[in-house]
Amino acid sequence: MQWLRMASISVLLASGWRLAMASDADNGWMFAGPERTGWPDALSSQTSIDTASRAEVLMFGKALLASETLDEVGLEQRLGVPHVQLKSIRQVRDGLWDRLLSTYRNASQNCVGQPFCPRVRNVAQLRQLAAAFTGDITPAHALWASKSLGVHEQVLNEHLRVAILQP
Repeated sequence: MQWLRMASISVLLASGWRLAMASDADNGWMFAGPERTGWPDALSSQTSIDTASRAEVLMFGKALLASETLDEVGLEQRLGVPHVQLKSIRQVRDGLWDRLLSTYRNASQNCVGQPFCPRVRNVAQLRQLAAAFTGDITPAHALWASKSLGVHEQVLNEHLRVAILQP
């Protein structure tokens, strides 16, 4: 079970890396390379990794919640596609919530007294926690939160585009 926990955390942290994309009028999109999203604390122990993981889960959940408020036309505009398949998008969103819940639970096993540590039993509670999450326990964390949300919106958009292209 430890390998599953570490794999979930690794996937979550990887999704938190910024894929800085630069638009070049002649060459279309090109990847500028991964860059940290500015997590202000050292990731030097399991406790600090779990804290960062919980924060990333909640920030991704915040981006996911915001996407759920968009109607079909709003999704088409946001994703830059001519048509969306709402059934596929719902399936991807549901799967993402399930993975976020699993990752959050794994990162919350021994977090009493740590930041971003309220217990959650189900996706509904995780959604509520993500909706209220700001991440601004310090100015450095607030800066991270503002950058992280943009990164997670980009990652989410890619997941949703794949759902449209491969229903």
